[in-house]
Amino acid sequence: MQALTYLTADSMFDSINGVFVKNPWILIKGDRIEKVAFGTAAIPAGIPVIDMSGCTLLPGLIDAHNHLSLSPQLNNHPYLMFDPDPVLVMRAITNLTTDLMSGVTSSRCLGEKNFIDFYIKAAINQGSIAGPRLVVAGRGIKASHAHGFVGTPYDGVEAVRMAVRENLRRGADLTKLFVTGNTKSTESLPYYLSPAEIGVAVQETHQAGKKVAVHCIGGHGLTHCLEQGVDVIEHAYFATDEQIEQLVALNRWVVLTPRIFFNDARWSTVSQQSVAEFQYNREEVVERHQKLICSGVKFAVGTDASHGEFAEDIILLTKLGDSIVSALQAATISAARVSEIDADTGSISAGKYADFVAVSGDLANDIEQLRSICFVMKGGQVCRHTAKGV
Repeated sequence: MQALTYLTADSMFDSINGVFVKNPWILIKGDRIEKVAFGTAAIPAGIPVIDMSGCTLLPGLIDAHNHLSLSPQLNNHPYLMFDPDPVLVMRAITNLTTDLMSGVTSSRCLGEKNFIDFYIKAAINQGSIAGPRLVVAGRGIKASHAHGFVGTPYDGVEAVRMAVRENLRRGADLTKLFVTGNTKSTESLPYYLSPAEIGVAVQETHQAGKKVAVHCIGGHGLTHCLEQGVDVIEHAYFATDEQIEQLVALNRWVVLTPRIFFNDARWSTVSQQSVAEFQYNREEVVERHQKLICSGVKFAVGTDASHGEFAEDIILLTKLGDSIVSALQAATISAARVSEIDADTGSISAGKYADFVAVSGDLANDIEQLRSICFVMKGGQVCRHTAKGV
């Protein structure tokens, strides 16, 4: 017999319809949502009630671009990705706990060393460790001379083909490629995987019925990705107007991660040269994101491994011109769709996982209340329940 629980709040964000609805009450059965209704509930005696009066209820947040073992809170963090696998695993477990407590109940992991994301996903599913449910890519594929501290180098069409096949054989949910660098220092934006290498990754992945996501900030590399049939562009910091129009026309996804350029605390752990590169690009990044947000392109949002800080990424979207509703959709239903888990999560709907976040106050009128998360539930299990707003 599966346990029953009622969950109530002052309002609820309906991520599918993009509206806030008053006085929700939700019946949870086991790890799933049994019923969603609104108004006054006649709750039978004996069934526990979690009363979140004074709060706004949201679907569990979905970080659409994460790296489990990348730890920006540590000094010289990019180079720490060369540490031994057991060290990376321990860091990942710490980061995942932080993510879950911040309201992230699902996370799309876009590249780890030596398949550690597969092992961690299995451990979470088995209940051995706590963390968001994971969508995993396995080894991120990069050229040997290219950007990507979390990537693994492969050179040539056949090497890329075999790398994709190995990831898929081990259970990858998607393929992740690294095509460009991370910042723009001149008008030229180099790319490092050839069109043929990108194309073979797309071919092999699509044959297996899965999607390809590509780290690509713009330039000719972005054009090649679109021509070769890449499904999701990660970052797109410097996409041109023409490329944005192509993204819309081709119905492709973009996952936005703009806060990496504005998170000064993150860059306090790296060299001044790296800081200068990100600061140099800020003005153009703002302008390009304003274009992307207003273009009609399908987009979700991710932290790029700023663990525990997802609220800030969502809030930043609104400062770049997005609406509160659209920004929240980018972190819930849109993130679920790009992760291909929307049948199970991303909205508060009957039949989906009982994944919830409660925020103190009226989120509909003040997105900054998202910093006041006081309740997290994943799969019917309470992970965090604090005094409201703590």
